[in-house]
Amino acid sequence: MVATRSAADYVDFGVFWAALYLVIAALSGVQQEITRGTGPVRVDTVRADAAPANRRQAFVFGAAASVLTSVVIIATAPLWMGAIFAGNGWMFVLPLAVGAASYVVVAVLSGTLYGLELWRAISLMIGVDGVLRLLAVLVVLMFTQDIGVLVWAVVVPFPLTPLVLWLFLRRSVVGRSELDVGYRALTWNVARTVVAAAALGLLISGYPLVLTAMSPEAPRAELGASLAAINLIRAPLVIVVLSLQSYFVIRFRKAPNHAWALFVRLAALILAVTVVAAAVAWFVGPPVLAWLGRDYSLDGVVVAGLVATSGVLAVLCVSGPLALARSEHGVFTAGWVVAAVATIVALLLPGDLAPRMLFSLAIGPTIGVIVHVVGLAVRERSSKARLLG
Repeated sequence: MVATRSAADYVDFGVFWAALYLVIAALSGVQQEITRGTGPVRVDTVRADAAPANRRQAFVFGAAASVLTSVVIIATAPLWMGAIFAGNGWMFVLPLAVGAASYVVVAVLSGTLYGLELWRAISLMIGVDGVLRLLAVLVVLMFTQDIGVLVWAVVVPFPLTPLVLWLFLRRSVVGRSELDVGYRALTWNVARTVVAAAALGLLISGYPLVLTAMSPEAPRAELGASLAAINLIRAPLVIVVLSLQSYFVIRFRKAPNHAWALFVRLAALILAVTVVAAAVAWFVGPPVLAWLGRDYSLDGVVVAGLVATSGVLAVLCVSGPLALARSEHGVFTAGWVVAAVATIVALLLPGDLAPRMLFSLAIGPTIGVIVHVVGLAVRERSSKARLLG
């Protein structure tokens, strides 16, 4: 697809990809809350009657959320598809609805697996999803370049992955987990994590969509090259970040007394790797993009900047789980929302495409990390003051 189309032609597919993963990123909030609240079944006399219902709670919630997601997307599509999917309309809306609804099922199952710490099963889910998507896209490209068929190839692995793996995972999951909250608290917690995850999605996979909408005067070829670079550099981060969110929640939840030290170590490691990767990207990035086509041309400093801003975003993806693991849903959501708002505001500044893009990608996550760290510190100080008082 990328190698056989011009940078200008890439815009349509880039917009669908951004819209799909923006919705999926938002729905990853379901996975994060299911992860936080899930634990192995506890058999005791007090909870004996409630246990069977609690064991089914996550899947009942997931089924309802899946149906609701598809209904909302299809029902509201006439209001936004003309502006976002100009010229493609329902050809993009239907696969978007199917992919989003299917991902809710994936999110609930993945969150349950994380809560039970079934690491092999989690790795299998991530691996199967990636392999199925790669195979689907390659098979489609062997026979056609029809963008309508290609978007279905990107979407189909979402419903296929849980179907393929359920026979192998069923015994490890059914009746073996329960949530620590009821439906009302679960819904409220999920609502907040979804808002935060939507902001995360805007900063990662949805960013090309926002950049396109807010850069109407940018040359289409330059915009297409920028979208391709963003997707090549940051899109791989999407799947990794969304999956690692739950892993970090578990790590911080299991070691609350050492959570801050772990956060500092992880942040330092991410920033160190980012510096090295950005230096490499400065020299390697431009020729790699040029291999895609003559008009996929970006300066080395721009490619390096995209890598560097990805590192800052990765730190935000660690500070967020730290807040969630401590059940500070308000701080968690605030950090992500402020980061998203700051990113959008930065795009409103005057200037050429590349400088605005890099500044917005840097300033938003930086402010988000500050909100998380300061918010958690203030909450902990207030809690200690109440205990001492």
